[in-house]
Amino acid sequence: MSLELRSYRTARTAKPCGMHGCHRTIQPGDRYLRTSLPPLVDVNSSEHWWSLNVCTECMRDETSDEEHAAARFNKQYPIGTPVRAYPGFRPEVDPSARRLDTRTRSVASVLGHAAVVWVEGHGACIALTHIDVIGGVS
Repeated sequence: MSLELRSYRTARTAKPCGMHGCHRTIQPGDRYLRTSLPPLVDVNSSEHWWSLNVCTECMRDETSDEEHAAARFNKQYPIGTPVRAYPGFRPEVDPSARRLDTRTRSVASVLGHAAVVWVEGHGACIALTHIDVIGGVS
């Protein structure tokens, strides 16, 4: 169960879209989504409300490739699946890339333009393209 609060608003002032990878600015008069999670619920492990403004382009209705990727990941791998996460670059790009052997702590979802998952021991979500499942979980 999620206690996420969502409201659709019309911007009075300019504000950045908070979705990962989106560099758009929500302009006065534009419709946008304001979403918030209360403390210690779902992916918000802090003691404060977590809020995000989402532009209309990031709220598109059609199912994206990223949503399909997140759904496939969730169908195969439950929360708690052992993974190797690369919070920055993958080792194919940077041989000294940071590697984190951990477990998923959320279902995969789409944040901005990327399918992501939250893992134990790291304070931000990580793109599924930077996650390798460890072991024979399927």
